[in-house]
Amino acid sequence: MAEINQLPIQESEPPSDSDSRILSLLEASKNISQFSTTLIKNFPPNSETEFGYYAQLSEVRDIYEFEKKIEKFIKALGFDEFSYFRAEGAKGDPQKLVTISPNMLKNYYSEEFYKHDLILNYLNLNVSPIFQSTLHDYVEKAPFEIEITRLMKNIYALNKSYGYYDYYNCLAKASNGNGNVMLSVTKRGYTPVQLKKMVAGRESTLQILCEAIDFVASRKFGEVLLGGLSQDGADIAINTRPLKVLDTLANHDFNISQVAEYLCISTVTANKHLETARRAFGAKTNYYAIKQAVLNGLIDYRK
Repeated sequence: MAEINQLPIQESEPPSDSDSRILSLLEASKNISQFSTTLIKNFPPNSETEFGYYAQLSEVRDIYEFEKKIEKFIKALGFDEFSYFRAEGAKGDPQKLVTISPNMLKNYYSEEFYKHDLILNYLNLNVSPIFQSTLHDYVEKAPFEIEITRLMKNIYALNKSYGYYDYYNCLAKASNGNGNVMLSVTKRGYTPVQLKKMVAGRESTLQILCEAIDFVASRKFGEVLLGGLSQDGADIAINTRPLKVLDTLANHDFNISQVAEYLCISTVTANKHLETARRAFGAKTNYYAIKQAVLNGLIDYRK
């Protein structure tokens, strides 16, 4: 994957005021995605795999089991560790759904590095995926040394001291409408070049997994991860197609043809989505698939 090789900072003389320089660097981070040539590979997983993430994650009983299930998916894709983070609009625990070194996290938070980490600023403003090394390359090429560049270098040094040389950060709009979410994956000991090779071809799968984690977390574990926000399932957008078909069938007096017309898809496509849902839930009938989706908190039955 191509990386951005230069910070999009104005060529004029940098202002003497250090605050202005910080603002300049932060402003540059807003435009990173505009200069990136990183593309999502056209190897999307089939719909059964896609919906399987939603179905399996929704079956968990608590946040611990949820984390273990995500970790299983991450390792199946070849990575070692992950972290899930919400950009804003939540007062939940930011250290839940994180499997990277607890000691490194302790140092990260005790040094208050999160106040200066450009990836968090990037997350607030973008949903395009990015490698952590891309941001560090920006900092290395910055034409000035200020507090934020020094601290970013310290963050990188901390990560390297624990064997984390790069992360792939997959981002998405939060399904409850409050900010963005990020799924970061890594493999300890892998160089940026090695990690990029591992990510290649898995971008779409990671994007779907990121969205599935956000959707299920928002509906089932809002108290822990969102600080109580969006407990009402009606506030959470349904994007995955099999779930839309199940939700429409459950809450309208429609036959399959009417469901297809309502969702602006063909009857054949609607039936394929229902078949995908039945397989994911191990169901023989649409009724049982709907029941499983409701019981697992994926959809609401609205009277």
